[in-house]
Amino acid sequence: MGRPPLAKDKILAAARQIVEQHGAGCLTFDELARVSGITRGGITYHFPTKEDLLRGLLESDFAQWEESETALTPPDCDPETARLLGFIRAYTSQDESHRRFLSGMLSAATLDPSLMDPCRQELQERLGRKQWTERDLRMHILHLAAEGLMWQELFQMFALPAPARARLITLIERLAREWGEEQPGRLAKEA
Repeated sequence: MGRPPLAKDKILAAARQIVEQHGAGCLTFDELARVSGITRGGITYHFPTKEDLLRGLLESDFAQWEESETALTPPDCDPETARLLGFIRAYTSQDESHRRFLSGMLSAATLDPSLMDPCRQELQERLGRKQWTERDLRMHILHLAAEGLMWQELFQMFALPAPARARLITLIERLAREWGEEQPGRLAKEA
């Protein structure tokens, strides 16, 4: 029989549920105590302020996102291309729960841009090491394409018909594999 969830995990799960259903603006310690079944004192022990709670939520989501990327990373290509493919697959997966969570957190991140510091740091680590060769630029185009599709769908700006969406994702992945295998000399000639 499994161990019951730890208080901190219960608090984060309940907070995520509130954010998904009502947005971060409705995330109060009283509502969190009601939904989680944990006392307000128990909540503030783990998260003394709402800002700490929001950071905890984002860090938890980021860890889940990294796990998803890793699980979707193929083993049959070079590590950089494989990581890009994992990223593309994670960003283009249609996870309604995650979409609702991101939507609910947008207002909080707008009011406190420092909440996005872990994302900024991760991007700096991923992209700051690049030499920005022709290959790096091409791979970054695909990174931006997957992000753009996710944000377009999140904001419900336009919904590609399902067959076109599937073909687009297949094309992005095919280009990632092709461009990931390109030799630096060949790319220089094309530029």
